[in-house]
Amino acid sequence: MFKLATARVVWGQALRGNRSFQPRWFGYTLCNVGVTWGSLPLNLLLLYYLTQIAGIPAGLAGLVIALPKIWDALVDPMFGGWIDQWSMRIGSRAPAVAIATLVFAATLAAIFALPAGLSVYQVATIAVLLLILSSVAQTAIGVSQFAIATEMTKGAGELSGLLSLAAITAQILSVAGSVALPLLVANLGGGARGYSLMALVMAGVVALALFGFIISTRAIPVRRITDDAETGSIWRSLRRTIGNRSFYNYLGLVVCVNGSVVIMLGFLPFANQYVLRGDAGTLALLEGTLGITVVLGMALAPFLLRRIAAVTAMLASNIATLIAMVLLLLASYGPIAATYVALAVVGLGSGVIGVLIQTSILGAAQRKLADGTVVALGFYLGIMVASIKLGSSAGAFVSGQLLHLFGFVGGAATQSPQAMTGLRLGYTIAPSMFVMVGTIFLYRNWRSERVGGVHAADNAAE
Repeated sequence: MFKLATARVVWGQALRGNRSFQPRWFGYTLCNVGVTWGSLPLNLLLLYYLTQIAGIPAGLAGLVIALPKIWDALVDPMFGGWIDQWSMRIGSRAPAVAIATLVFAATLAAIFALPAGLSVYQVATIAVLLLILSSVAQTAIGVSQFAIATEMTKGAGELSGLLSLAAITAQILSVAGSVALPLLVANLGGGARGYSLMALVMAGVVALALFGFIISTRAIPVRRITDDAETGSIWRSLRRTIGNRSFYNYLGLVVCVNGSVVIMLGFLPFANQYVLRGDAGTLALLEGTLGITVVLGMALAPFLLRRIAAVTAMLASNIATLIAMVLLLLASYGPIAATYVALAVVGLGSGVIGVLIQTSILGAAQRKLADGTVVALGFYLGIMVASIKLGSSAGAFVSGQLLHLFGFVGGAATQSPQAMTGLRLGYTIAPSMFVMVGTIFLYRNWRSERVGGVHAADNAAE
């Protein structure tokens, strides 16, 4: 009941806060819903599935998740630019999104149905290939979605309103998804069968949402390249964007935020089982607490913007998240209620940043360079998607290596004291290190804007 009331309040605030709201914006939000729901099993359960069900050692499992994202991050800028230009040539973004949707849904179902009877390295190889296909599909969807956002809005105000509505809608529904996932696995039989059926159900939901997005946005005119847009080679475009320090500082934050999220969510099922001694219901409550407070943080973001600059709000939220993650370690030795409180603060800070960072990045990406040119938006979007994956890759690698370093034994009923220490540090101190580095990137932009006196511009999206 509380979740439904929260959803109505937050969604109502999002709509009332955007006077330029258009009904077709609901169709746009379906993309966020589809991608978010498709990412939930990968972020919350994949590391646990690979180690506990597929039997892959923890260190190798971390590499399985990390390597595809590293490879894909290297090609995303070029691939993002190519997807953008191809869509402009044919005059529609629907074909690219449709193909990517089929690949994304199919790989989601397959990654949780890895074949038995093969060697560990054969299973790991299959998993890597499936994750590469999934990552490439997400790039095509992400680049197309953000490009459509700029094509269906006028000015920073509308763009911020659309992105906020989409983020809040997806997050509200992701709360239900994160709570349902462990319960769905358990109710579908648990073990390999439970994970396989869960992924099949989620893949169907993802496909329905994304095809709804395609139908809703197919008539939006595709933006053409402007006269002052730079469309040269990838290396020339990259060199020209180096001077856009604000954009790259925000990307540094994106890398750190995604790294911290992947580590925390990846460790949470292990911590629930071994540290907090919880069951599927406890895990659902932990993930639900985090999800609900992220939604509340998103609702809080507009109120903060009325009083302080966006970069200042993000900096304060990042620092609060850092402190809460450290306190989460202390909470692991006390009653579980303390863990819920610490997770709630993490969720609030993450929600504020989640709303503000997208608008900030897109604003920085559309600024003219020193010579008056504008690098093609698709190239910038490719870099942004690459940074998201790079952060996720780093988080997955760190998670797997920490489990291996502290001697975690997959499938064991109990763990050694050393492994228990690693599990405690894994969902508390390890992600806080990423948040700390992200604070440095934010501070650079905060200091630059303070010196340049551009607070008014930063609040223009109100």
